[in-house]
Parts: sequence; C-alpha cells; structure tokens
Amino acid sequence: MIRIFISLVFILLLPVANALDAVSINAGVINFKNWKLAGVNIALTDLTQSPQKLALTIDQLSLPKPFNDLKLVNIRCTAFSWRNEELLCRQGRAKIHSKRWQSPSFNFSFLISQNRTSLKLTGLQLAGGTFAVDGDEQGNQWRLQVNAKAVDGRLIRKLLQLKSFDPTGGKISFKLDASGSQTFLKTFSLNARLDGLTVQTKDGRFATESLTLKTHVNAQNHKNGWRWQNQSSLIEGALYIEPLYLDAGKQSISWDAQGRWDEASKRIEIQSANYSHSLAADLSGNGIVSYKDGVNIEKADLSLRSEDLQLLSSVYLKPFFEQTAWEGVSLAGNLQADFSIVQQSLTALSAAVSNLEIKDAAGRAGVRGGVGTINWSVDESFDKPSDLSWQQLNVRNLPIGPARLLFLSKANSFKVLEKTRLPFLGGTIAINQFSLQAKKQQEPEIYFDGNMSNVSLEQLSRALNWTPLSGTISGAIPGVTYRDKTLRLGGELIIKVFDGAVKISNLAASGLFTDISRFHSDVEIDNLDLEQLTGKFKFGSITGKLSGFVRELTLENWRPLSFFAWLGTPDDDDSTHRISQKAVKSIASIGGGGAAGVLSRSFLSLFETFGYGKLGLGCYLHDGVCQLMGVEATGSGYAIITGGGLPRINVIGYNPQVDWDVLMERLSRITASDEVIIE
Repeated sequence: MIRIFISLVFILLLPVANALDAVSINAGVINFKNWKLAGVNIALTDLTQSPQKLALTIDQLSLPKPFNDLKLVNIRCTAFSWRNEELLCRQGRAKIHSKRWQSPSFNFSFLISQNRTSLKLTGLQLAGGTFAVDGDEQGNQWRLQVNAKAVDGRLIRKLLQLKSFDPTGGKISFKLDASGSQTFLKTFSLNARLDGLTVQTKDGRFATESLTLKTHVNAQNHKNGWRWQNQSSLIEGALYIEPLYLDAGKQSISWDAQGRWDEASKRIEIQSANYSHSLAADLSGNGIVSYKDGVNIEKADLSLRSEDLQLLSSVYLKPFFEQTAWEGVSLAGNLQADFSIVQQSLTALSAAVSNLEIKDAAGRAGVRGGVGTINWSVDESFDKPSDLSWQQLNVRNLPIGPARLLFLSKANSFKVLEKTRLPFLGGTIAINQFSLQAKKQQEPEIYFDGNMSNVSLEQLSRALNWTPLSGTISGAIPGVTYRDKTLRLGGELIIKVFDGAVKISNLAASGLFTDISRFHSDVEIDNLDLEQLTGKFKFGSITGKLSGFVRELTLENWRPLSFFAWLGTPDDDDSTHRISQKAVKSIASIGGGGAAGVLSRSFLSLFETFGYGKLGLGCYLHDGVCQLMGVEATGSGYAIITGGGLPRINVIGYNPQVDWDVLMERLSRITASDEVIIE
C-alpha cells in the first residue's frame, strides 16, 4: 500500500500532472479472511483543485458464510485508509444485491484487518421501512445486529418470496442480535412487533386481521441442542388458526415458554410454558414434542384453570364441536384441571368444577348448579373416586332434581359406588348398580339395576308432550345388560301404574345404534283402572278394569313385525262398567264401522254413557295383517263390546282382518267406516 501512495505522489510531481484531472490505480481482486473484494480501484480526483479528493471504489464485496447470499455492490468510500493488512472505510455509500432483491444506496462503512473485520449499514431502505445492520468478526467469532422499523408486510412477502402467505397490510419492526463462530450460530435474540398485520395463507387455515403482536425470543446453542425462551402477547386485532378464532381486542392473550430443541433428533422439550387468555383459560405445564414423522406429543403434564367456562367454551370448544354430536353444547362455571398425556393419549385427569352449567341447543341434556371432582386414570389399579352433584339435570325434557353421584372412573370403565336416589317427577329413580365397560372397536358393555317409586304420570306425560295422564308409576327394574350389541332384561320389569301392574319380561334389543334395530319382549297387563287410563284422553272415558298381554312382540326399526295381543275385561272384574258415547265411537272405529252415524241418528244419542258387560279386542299380527278377535264370536262377526246394564250397547265387528297400516291410521284419526253395527 505504501508503494501505491509513493507512486501517486511521484505522478503528481510530474509536469504532465497539470494536464490531468484524475489519476486512478486498479487493484483488481482482493481476498482476505473469506471476504472478497472485486473491482477495487483507488482514484485521486480534482487534481486541479485544492484539496484533491482520494476515493476508494469497489464493484462488489462478497461476505463470508453464513451471509454469503448477500453482496454489496457499487461501493464508494470517500473517507478511507489502507495500511498494512488493514482496510478501513469510514464513510461510504453502497447497494445490496442478492438472488432475491436489490436495494437503493445507503450509508456504509467497514473494517478489514488481520485481527478484526466489521461492517455497518445505516439508512438502508427496503420494503417500505428502514434497516440498520452492524456486524463484527474477531478471530473466528462473529456478531450481527439488525434493526428494522416499519417494514411493509406486503413487500416482505415479495422480498422473501413467501408463496404461502398473502399479506394485505401491516408493518413489522424488529431487532435481531445473533452471534456465532464461522458458520456455527451460537446465540440468537429477537424482539419483534407486528402492527396492524393482515395476512392469510393460500389454504385459508391461518389468517390475521389488523393484528398487533409483540414477541421476544432468546436462544443459545449448546452441544446437546438449543436452549430457548419466548414471551409473546397479542395486543389488538384477530388471529385465526383453524378452527380457532381469537379476538385480542376484547381479552388479553399472552404466552411464554422455555425449553430445549434438539435438531438432530427432531425433538422439542418444553420445560415450562404458560398460556393466558383473560378469564377464559390459564394453561401451564411442560412436555416433549417430536416432529420427525409428523407432530407427536411424547409426554405432557398440563394444568388448566378457567374462571369463565362460558368464554372458554365459546372460543376453544365450540369450533371443535361443530358438525359433531357435541354441536350446540356450551358450558359455564369454573374449572381447575390437571391432566397428563403420553404418546398422544390422555393417561390421567383430575378436574374440579363449580357452578357448572351445561346447555344443549338441541335440548338433549342440561345441567345446572353442578359441582364436584372427576378423577380418571388409564391405570387399571386406580382407585380414587369421583363425585358430582347438581341442582338440576335434564335428559331431553325429563328433569332430575338435586342429587349426588359417587363413582369410580378408570381406564375404559365407569362404576357407581353407592346407591343413589334421583328425584324425578314427584317420585324417585333409585340406581342400585350401574357400570360401563368400554371395548376397543366395539360397543360398550353396560349393566343397570334400580327401581322407580311414585313417579307422577301427569308430570311425565306433560314433559313428553303426551295427553296428560293421572296416577303414579312405581316398580322394580331388575338387571339390565347391554353386551354384544344386545340389550337384555335379566328378570321381570314390574311397573305399578293406574292401580294395576304392567310386567315386562323376555326383553331383548339388538342393533340399537345401527340402521337395523330389533326388539323382542313379552308384556302382561293386570287390572289397570280404565277410568284413570282413559279419563283425559280424547279417546273417551271408560270405567272398569283392563287386563291382557302382548306376547312374542317383535319390532324392527321400531315397527311391529309380529305379536299376539289381547286387551279386555278381566273375568273377575266386579267394578262398575260404563263407557262414554265418544269411547264407543272410538272403539267402533278401530274395528271399522258406522258407530258415529248410528249413535247420532238414534235415541242413543240422548245418553252420554252406556253400560257394558265386557269389552275386549285382540290382534294376531303376521305379514303386515292384523287378525282381529273380540270378546266372543257372533253369527256374523265378533263382539268388541257386549251390553250390560241400562242403557246397554253392543259393538260388533264384521271385518276380522285389517292391514296394520290401516289400523294405525284408524287409531290416529279415530274416524268411522261402515263395518260395525251397534245394537
């Protein structure tokens, strides 16, 4: 370098120099510590002026790895020095050129020496924002700082050629501080702020709207991988990550985490993490996630606290419930839960709820005033019980009053631990035993044993939107099992109703949750009070007793295929037998006849009720045809009602066979035809 300057001085002393305006020396290409300077030229200009100007120009400066993608071009230094093994540009201008983008001119300075190299860029304008870059290298160690302000998100996409993202607005500011050794990155620190960012991916699974986000990331590279820390918060705007939609304008949302990242094994160890969303959720815990073959949660221990289950439900649960059996279900109350996950599967759960409310838009079920603790573990030896109580439980339109349930839940089983009485429609339902055993790829096994006591028929019929009935229901419910897709009654189900009893035996049902369900049963009916049974029906009122049976009943998809049924007056019935004119018409219509016309055209229309001796109607259903029979055979048909007392009336049926669909239509319409004669 000294020789170059001596040459310049010698040239200046020559007389010919007075005729020159500039003198330059081309140094060609200089390689120094992986920095490459091409087209180096030193020029002395304005020779006729005083003072003259000495300038360094460099066509291209190539940086060492890992920044070798960037090249500085059109470098001009107006304040520089070049001593032995040191090149210093204190004041200059340059441009950036890379495979992806170019920049306008900016302020530039650099130092290249034996012990140290440094680079500083200021006033760099890119993507609508400003950048400042400060890099330094000593020995094998390097450090880089980048400070960017108000960078346009749309232009960033163009510069970085991000095909998946499509920003339509927003600014990005960040400060990056990194250090390393040669190509090895040791530390990394990033402070970033996104203001008003609106972006959407091509597949629509991720989007932001006017989002303002602050984030800070620190990372240190050790022999066993990266140690990292992160703190982030959403300040304004909205974020969509399919299927979740988060509105940061209404609630504060923040998260922080720290852990280790092993790039070789493709595993992330989250040593601690916390996600906070206002009152909706505070989730904390730790875990290990691998991403070698897709994302897999190897292990996680998490705690969830919510002081507003309604907010938690609407934001985090509702999107996952859509188009499932849980659609329309919402929660309210408070929750504290701890749970563990191993290899993507839940292994343990302990959850405490209070002020729990469950609402179902479809009206399938609901809970009000729920409180309790639910414990569960995949371990078969787990024995920690759970308890749940409520002020009101609704199943469809059926209300169950305040009660407490003590149970054990583990692995794939559920079992009630003590006898439980459930207040139900003025009476009670007692659960003596209940257990459920889930099966892999099979329907569960269920066992139930209990009884009913004094359940109001009037309240039950009103809840089910039936014609109001009077009386109560009581009875034992023996062992009911559901196994191998078949529901069976272990004994006889006896229901005390209308001052009589209904006994159900040989009950079995299969395919309940398939497209083809079948039901089998035998039913015995003993001395029901007809006045209670018919008093509130549009059918008409009847006094007396009713007994009968339905044997070998077979239903398919709840449509009768075959049975043999009889309903009639018991032989030993000595109660008063009266039947209203309306009931006579209804019974006559079942058998098909002109009861309505006969009654209205004769003196019988003057009476509201009639006496009868016996009534009875039977049906043998086979191949869709019901073979009808009455109390007794007559010369021309069968008697459905025989007279007794005054005024007395007989109803005779003449058509012994009726199509089942026709019979059902008659029952539903209670209309008249011309096949019954009333005498």
